[in-house]
Amino acid sequence: MSGVVVGVVVVLVVLATAGVVVAVRRRSWPETPAFARPRPVTSPGGPVPDPNAGFFTHRRFAFRKRHFFVGTGCPPVLVADFSSLDVLRREQPVRIARYGIRVWWWFEDEFYREAVGLGADDVRTWVRERERKRLARQDRARLLSAAEESLRKRVNE
Repeated sequence: MSGVVVGVVVVLVVLATAGVVVAVRRRSWPETPAFARPRPVTSPGGPVPDPNAGFFTHRRFAFRKRHFFVGTGCPPVLVADFSSLDVLRREQPVRIARYGIRVWWWFEDEFYREAVGLGADDVRTWVRERERKRLARQDRARLLSAAEESLRKRVNE
C-alpha cells in the first residue's frame, strides 16, 4: 500500500513540475506587437524593406538575455546566434526568420521581407540595384536643379 502512495506522490510531483515549467515558459515569451500579428500574404513579392523589423532583448526567463526578432506580420522569433548574424550581415544577407511563406533578411543596416523564396545572392543583387537607382535619382535631381539655377541666372541677366 505504501508503494502505491509513493507512486501517486511521485506522479503528482512530476505533473506539478511539468505544469510549472510550461507556465513559466509561456509567461517568459514576449508579447506580440500589433504590427507583428500574423496576417495573410496578399501577393507573394520580391524583397521589400521592413521598417518595423528589428531585434529586442528579453530577460524574463531565468534572467538569461535572449534576442528576439520581430517584423511586420512576424511574431517574436527567438534568435539563438545573434552575435554571429550581426557580423555576417555586414558582408552578406542573412536569413533571420521565416513565418509562413514570408522570409526576413538582414543585410547591412536594413531588414527586408520577401515571399518568393530568394537566396542570399538574389537579395544582395536586389539591394545593390535599389541603391544604384536611388543614387541615379539623386544625381538626376541635382542635375535638374543645377540646370534650373543656370536658366534662372541667364533670365535675370
